[in-house]
Amino acid sequence: MLFVVYLILLVGGMALVGLSFALPLPALMFVLGVLCIAAAVAVPITASAFEQRR
Repeated sequence: MLFVVYLILLVGGMALVGLSFALPLPALMFVLGVLCIAAAVAVPITASAFEQRR
């Protein structure tokens, strides 16, 4: 289930970065895309850290 969330964040972030140059607010969309990609990388790392604590 979480794999789908990671995949949506990663693909959505890449789409935002790619489309940011064609949108009216390119800087904002680019930053949102980068944040989505960073979240897609950070969430599995954080989830595994919480899982190892138990």
